Amino acid sequence: MATEKPDEKYCHAGAMLIAADIGNSTIKIGYFTDSGLIVQKLRTNMHARASEYSTAMNAFMADNNIEKKNINGIISSVVDGLSERMGSALRGFSGDRDMAVLTVNHRMNTGLHFRIAEPGELGADRIANAIGAYEILNSPVAVLDFGTATTVTVVNQDAEYLGGSILPGIGLMNKMLGQGTSKLEQVSLEPPQSALGKDTAACIRSGLFFGTAGAVERIIAELEEENHCGLSIVMTGGFSGAMDSFIGRPHVMHPHLTLEGLKILYEKNRYA
Repeated sequence: MATEKPDEKYCHAGAMLIAADIGNSTIKIGYFTDSGLIVQKLRTNMHARASEYSTAMNAFMADNNIEKKNINGIISSVVDGLSERMGSALRGFSGDRDMAVLTVNHRMNTGLHFRIAEPGELGADRIANAIGAYEILNSPVAVLDFGTATTVTVVNQDAEYLGGSILPGIGLMNKMLGQGTSKLEQVSLEPPQSALGKDTAACIRSGLFFGTAGAVERIIAELEEENHCGLSIVMTGGFSGAMDSFIGRPHVMHPHLTLEGLKILYEKNRYA
């Protein structure tokens, strides 16, 4: 379990939003307190019970002096079945069984206009990323989310969600090379110092990092040409820090973009 938080401890008596982003590999839980955002990370476990999540959250809040009072919740999930358990966990440890927990979907007030064929198939995290990036930059934007999958998400100047692209993430490609070949093994995912690998592990790292960077930059160039507009770039996701120096185009880093987007979605829908 990893924690990202400011230096000082927190103790808050006001209302607090808890935003949970359930991904294929990691669950990020953002505690939006009066003084800032504190993030808890848990490994995604399909078999974990709601009580296990509430126990972990209780311990984290106690360790960080976060007061359980006036709690509100919102969840995005790309993993079937875990939204309900996380909602139960939030209600359980808050002590309010009737607490309303919002779950992200395209039918809620997102502030976006979906210009895609099947918005119901869209991942909730991509919706949160899209509105978060658009409201932060207020310009045509492409979100690069480097997670289990690497996704590119595009919103134009009129807040229209245009679509994007999905390719295997760095970790997933690394795993598949190890499992799908007889002579290659998974490597540690330190960024390579050179595109020219001098041994097998270095060659794999070169392919993973330079290859991913080249793929997403080519995709963005094609998207700009097809849509006749320049795109600002926002990077997020677990591998975004490692990919930072490999993306040559100007970009901004928002490691907690999905959580920030969830907060925006909550504010848009809290009275719905």
